[in-house]
Amino acid sequence: MKGKTGAQAAGRCGGNVARTWRVGCVGAATLLAMTSAASADLAAVAGDWRTPAGATVRISDCGSSACGRIVDFPPPPGETVETTRDVNNRDPAKRDRKILGLAVLFRLQPAEGGLKGRVYDPRRGFSAEATVTRADADRLTVRGCVRLAFRICESETWRRAR
Repeated sequence: MKGKTGAQAAGRCGGNVARTWRVGCVGAATLLAMTSAASADLAAVAGDWRTPAGATVRISDCGSSACGRIVDFPPPPGETVETTRDVNNRDPAKRDRKILGLAVLFRLQPAEGGLKGRVYDPRRGFSAEATVTRADADRLTVRGCVRLAFRICESETWRRAR
């Protein structure tokens, strides 16, 4: 490797390159494949989805992971979409935050068959482990699981909003 710059040595993965450069090339290739898989998984579910309760959740890239934010919902009587707060949250410090724009799917990462992360239910005020899978082009299955004395799971089918 003497006399070669890192860029020259890294120019090819394989051949007569020192072991450290091969490991670096394998790591870079793995990272690229993971990034591509994450993009593909997100692309499959990105967009606006209507929940059974009538809310619209927009799934998109939120920096280090994908997330889903509430962009519309039927407000409770006496409230508006703009004024409704997260009053059912189990954490009293979060009860004043607005529902509009709230991330109800977060920390979504690629997993076998879809995405895994967390789901928050503002009607009940708690979050759970989440699995998000695309059933077909217009249907998304969101499954939330919590562990009490045993594991309890619930699934919803969200439909693509038009």
